[in-house]
Amino acid sequence: MATANPVPEPLLRFLSDGWAAVERETPTQDPRAGAWQERRARLSSQFPDRTIVIRAGHEVTRNSTTTYSFRAHSDFIYLCGAAEPDAVLVIHPAGDAELFVHAPHRLGEIEWFTDPSRSPLWAGPQVEPEELALRLGITVRALAAMPPSYAVPDDAAFDTEVSRSVARLRLVKDAFEVESLRAAAAASLLGHAELRASIPEAIREGGERWLEGTFLRRCSASGNGPGYWPIVGAGPHSCILHWHRNDGPVRNGDVVLVDAAVEGTDHYTADITRTYPTGDAFTGAQQSVYDIVQASHDAAIASIRPGSAFHDSQDVAWATLVDGLIDLGVFRPGQRAEALDPDTMLHRRYTLHRTSHHLGLDVHDCQVIAAEYRAGTLVPGMVFTIEPGLYLQANDETVPEHLRGIGVRIEDDILCTADGCDILTSGA
Repeated sequence: MATANPVPEPLLRFLSDGWAAVERETPTQDPRAGAWQERRARLSSQFPDRTIVIRAGHEVTRNSTTTYSFRAHSDFIYLCGAAEPDAVLVIHPAGDAELFVHAPHRLGEIEWFTDPSRSPLWAGPQVEPEELALRLGITVRALAAMPPSYAVPDDAAFDTEVSRSVARLRLVKDAFEVESLRAAAAASLLGHAELRASIPEAIREGGERWLEGTFLRRCSASGNGPGYWPIVGAGPHSCILHWHRNDGPVRNGDVVLVDAAVEGTDHYTADITRTYPTGDAFTGAQQSVYDIVQASHDAAIASIRPGSAFHDSQDVAWATLVDGLIDLGVFRPGQRAEALDPDTMLHRRYTLHRTSHHLGLDVHDCQVIAAEYRAGTLVPGMVFTIEPGLYLQANDETVPEHLRGIGVRIEDDILCTADGCDILTSGA
């Protein structure tokens, strides 16, 4: 990577003219501008006497002079649609709002040539506040002109009360959001299909990293990148819930568990897990575990309807998994009640995790009110996952030896509808 050097005055003068005007597309208002305005008004109505300040966040240093790719805070995106680093959204008590962003450097300014993050020569054309205002349907001003009273210290936490209120708004998706989630799901399913087709190459060389890279290519081609770092666990790694290292081999005859999804260009993400055989088909032992997880997944989805408790599908999923574990000889029939008892939850040795969470701009959407929504009921427009799994660790002596080292999870993204549900990720 290049770094900027001091600019002598003669060079600065030389840089200040002789440039043709860059032709720019005339911006049009985003069809979602009205939705962003309505969301701001709904939030403001809950805090009638307050000025609400929401920050996009800053670029984060990876090491030395390099940064991670910037991704704005989800509450910020939800309320205005912008995604510029350092931007600040101010919502006034009446519901009117202002967005403060960096203004582009101008010819003659030394930063026009030297700023690696905002110089057009280093970083490409920069958004003009007037263009952003037209596209987003909001007043946009230069960040340098923001009143000091709106400034929030970099180390200040987000306002918890406001964050919880935004999360409650985000629980139910509007038509724009549902379409964004459908698009992310479609791209993710394509990525899974491409990954599965590359398993033979991963067996020959490259292993889990080859599969990871195959999926990440789809994330870059079809979206904003991955919605979260992919989990690619082959063989015994399939039993490790968050196996992000993805540095193991892929061997013929194993299973490979892949939890990976594309974040769309408008920042909504899917969340999909599939478990594939690395050979032509599962072995008998692998198939027996897979069939139990599939039955649990299907039973959970069949239980979804508006007005039902959020945890109902999880209860159904866990009961089906425990019955399967009895069939496999992991539990005895007489242990069923104890395995499912909320005060003992012995099944969690093999099931590890909850089977559902909300989904949207974040893979674990509305997490700040997770305890609240888990105790609530389903409403049309909610989008969430169904993701039961069984993880029979390679060194777990309570598991029959022929089943050890098999991990299976099946995860789909579900839209609650007026008469049941729609599986957004049906397919691969």
